[in-house]
Amino acid sequence: MANKFYILLCFLGFAIITKAQSNTENSNTFYLNVFIDSNKTIYVEEAKTSFQNVQKQVSEILRNQPFKIDQQIIFRIFGDKDLDMGYIMDVNAEMRKAIRENMKTERYLLETKKLNIDGENWFQKIDLKALKQ
Repeated sequence: MANKFYILLCFLGFAIITKAQSNTENSNTFYLNVFIDSNKTIYVEEAKTSFQNVQKQVSEILRNQPFKIDQQIIFRIFGDKDLDMGYIMDVNAEMRKAIRENMKTERYLLETKKLNIDGENWFQKIDLKALKQ
């Protein structure tokens, strides 16, 4: 009887540890969103900024986040489909200057005129599930 109780206790402990680790993995990712419209206007999250201030804006946002060990940072760049890919890559390079470790970039091309995206509330008008990278 004691052996069965011990096995049950070990199994429950293992299940709780596994569940805690999976929750930690999900909350250990920070997304930073950037939108570039067809006129090359840049919004870091919802703040309009110039190309020269992208690195400063990204650094400021990252510094204000609580520190987490092994946190992955994902830059999501949403750009107008008519933009030159080189410009989107230049903005990405400026963003990468703000942090050099444990980050990746996802790029999405949008039809901003069709979606009627034009300003600070741009992120609310995007359906992330319907987008293709």
